[in-house]
Amino acid sequence: MRTRDAIYDDLLRYQAELSFDFEQAFYRSSDVWRSARRVLDFGAGNCYYTRKLAEKNPEKTFVCVERDAALARRGCGWANPYKIEVVTGTFTDVADDAAFDFVVARHAMSYLADRAAFMQWVVHHTTSTAGLLTIDADDSKFFVRPALPLLEAGNEDFKKDVRASGGDRDLRPLLQEEWKRFGFCHLRTDPLIVHSDITARKELMYMFMMTVAEYDHGSPLPAKVREEIDSWVLDPTSYLQYGMFGSLFEKAE
Repeated sequence: MRTRDAIYDDLLRYQAELSFDFEQAFYRSSDVWRSARRVLDFGAGNCYYTRKLAEKNPEKTFVCVERDAALARRGCGWANPYKIEVVTGTFTDVADDAAFDFVVARHAMSYLADRAAFMQWVVHHTTSTAGLLTIDADDSKFFVRPALPLLEAGNEDFKKDVRASGGDRDLRPLLQEEWKRFGFCHLRTDPLIVHSDITARKELMYMFMMTVAEYDHGSPLPAKVREEIDSWVLDPTSYLQYGMFGSLFEKAE
């Protein structure tokens, strides 16, 4: 039997592996990212994604903000070979005099009950030409064949929990105007579709689905849930995609 913490740790790792390559286009298209030296990763989780960014960008210093200190340490650790610092808590726990050249907020803003407070904080803790990348879910792009009713039911419960806690799963039509009010110029918003067409990616998708199911239904998985997901991966015609979107901004001078 696996603990919920261990399951969540794996869930974040698989999610980062599935989407990391897809997200690189945003960084490559940003001159601000290339010149940035101090990067804030807000809601960094186990810092696995941050480590992958640090591997590709060893010249940058990363500050990870994560409420769960144990989770952050499992993924990064204090004796890590990269320039990664971890702040336990939320954005208000970052040093008042901190200034960042770039902010990354992946699957974090949808959990905020008060996005305006975060945006105001970003304004005061970024340099005059700072960049910002937000990535969040686009539930309208979710598609699975054949259906996975048990897995999908767990996902729907998760979405309800997010909304009940004050978050918002439908940020795409909102963020451009909201960040504009805080002085950020919108550069691009593009869809990110993570899908299972490639064999190796299908296997990774399967592991991700199993981990999501464990998080929703418990460990060990109920037999019916495991059978549902096993039948999906063994079906050569099966397909699954989940949608996200990325929005890139720069501070207006």
